[in-house]
Amino acid sequence: MKNLFGAGLTRKIAVAGVALALAGCSFLQKENFTVGGEITDQGQECVTFRAEDGTLYALANKASRFRPGDKVRVTGHLALMTTCTEATTLIVDKIVLLAPAD
Repeated sequence: MKNLFGAGLTRKIAVAGVALALAGCSFLQKENFTVGGEITDQGQECVTFRAEDGTLYALANKASRFRPGDKVRVTGHLALMTTCTEATTLIVDKIVLLAPAD
């Protein structure tokens, strides 16, 4: 019984340590930037966005109401971990429609 308690406690400590490490990394990496561009149809799992400099981003949240061709301005930060596999992922803090698709 003593071994089972120790193993459970060790596992909880390990999980807490990983969560704290990820939270710390996320805090350190959260440098917001703003970029303009156009929503594309290249995403399978996430909405995608082609920035004016040609960079393709996957938008992790707050972008589902936009459709391909919409011109938008996105403010956010790069994601460290994501389920979006299409491109570098932005965690969107704010997204503004500049012009709807034609």
